[in-house]
Amino acid sequence: MSNPNPVHPSAPRWFVGFALVALLGYGVFLGLNFAPVAGGSDSSGYLNAARLLADGQLTAPQRDLSGLVVSTSLQLQPLGFTSEPARSRLVPTYPLGLPAHLAVAGLIFGWNLGPLLVGVGAVLAAIVLCYAVGRELGLSRTPAVAGALLLGVFPVTLFTAIQPLSDVLATTWVLAAVFLSLRGRLSPLWSFAAGAAFAVAVFVRPTNLLLLPVLVVLLPGWRALLAAAAGGLPGAILLLATNAHLHGSPWRMGYGSIFDSFAAVYFWPTLGHFALWLGLLLPAVVLALPFATLGRSRIAPRIAIALGLWFAIPVVFYAFYEVSHEVWWCLRFILPATPALILAALLGLQGILASRPRALVAASVGIALWGAGASLHWTRHFHILLTRTYEEAYADIGRWARDQLPPEAVLLCYAESGAIHYYTSLPILRWEQIGPGEFSRHAAHLAGAGRPLYLLLFPADEESVFRDRLPGRWEKKATVSGRNFWRYLGPATP
Repeated sequence: MSNPNPVHPSAPRWFVGFALVALLGYGVFLGLNFAPVAGGSDSSGYLNAARLLADGQLTAPQRDLSGLVVSTSLQLQPLGFTSEPARSRLVPTYPLGLPAHLAVAGLIFGWNLGPLLVGVGAVLAAIVLCYAVGRELGLSRTPAVAGALLLGVFPVTLFTAIQPLSDVLATTWVLAAVFLSLRGRLSPLWSFAAGAAFAVAVFVRPTNLLLLPVLVVLLPGWRALLAAAAGGLPGAILLLATNAHLHGSPWRMGYGSIFDSFAAVYFWPTLGHFALWLGLLLPAVVLALPFATLGRSRIAPRIAIALGLWFAIPVVFYAFYEVSHEVWWCLRFILPATPALILAALLGLQGILASRPRALVAASVGIALWGAGASLHWTRHFHILLTRTYEEAYADIGRWARDQLPPEAVLLCYAESGAIHYYTSLPILRWEQIGPGEFSRHAAHLAGAGRPLYLLLFPADEESVFRDRLPGRWEKKATVSGRNFWRYLGPATP
């Protein structure tokens, strides 16, 4: 059996130089398409939390509504927050791992360049780490490069890399933990670092805790396990203490009870969805090649077990999640597990062609080109590179509201509520949670307090919203990025 953790000679200078140029070029490409924007619920939630951390805060004060009594606190919370009426505070919904990265970068580089550097840096680090993990697993240089390329151009990677989302960063820290665990044979310091990296991975995405068995399998012995536990302990304490402060229990997160969103009925449809889109967005052969690693004497059993656990545990977990099968980009939930599938496939390919090195190089190049071609096709098909345009609309809306609406205004909105919170100091009400009777009471109260009431809507929603939720006389004030701003004038004339 070959050494599953081989020591590789230094890469030739030409290879290092070419790799650096390629990474720099890809980084520039990603940077030009990155949207450093507080957009929908995810990106605005992360950036709102990041600005709180940068200000030394964990929660935000509830914005003044002149004593308005709202029947449900949900009406007062922008997307990305939960409302805590007892303390008149807004509590971030999302884990604070990505916001912590964004806060540090934002303080140093500003709130446009900082998020861009975090997003692009995470992708480039994931590519390098995928290559490094492949080499540690015994891949020769060409298939290891192919694996790194497949991860880097995977449309799900690209889609989540060009906006402030946690998926790529979570993948990067998982890869770091796996790489350091594989290096644990060299020194307890590597294992200590593996534990610390794993703690950060969990802080970025708590479900990365599911990958703990992978590290247990990879770490070489109980001393390495103890060193990894020592490295991860400070991060674990920080995470539990943060949960307790924000959500009232070390074991509770901002998402609420996960049992409300998981059910057995989703399992088989989601597995089919995952298999379909992995086979379309990656070279389809990647789904079959991992089975070639089974029974190959060149693959250490613990490596095969670790790769299987790394991929299977998140896939099975998210197969029960109600939204995982809805659209192609829901594969982002299993993005941290995708490197295991890719690397297992290339190990299988290398096992098949072990005695034919030239054929291995040609096959690896062919798979890499297949992946690049699939990425090009699906990136165009799904208009992934228009993400920045779509997201910039939220910033345009937020800046218009900040500059044009009176500071004492109250804004009714929904999908844009996180962006409005980020770009303005206006209090918001969520129109989708208000009925006509309740709205009339809110409007009368705000009118008596001298607070002008505005509404932000897509034109397609206006007829049903005015009819079913927000009766009265409204005046259109402006159209910004495809949404209309309206001002409330008073009750409907009899």
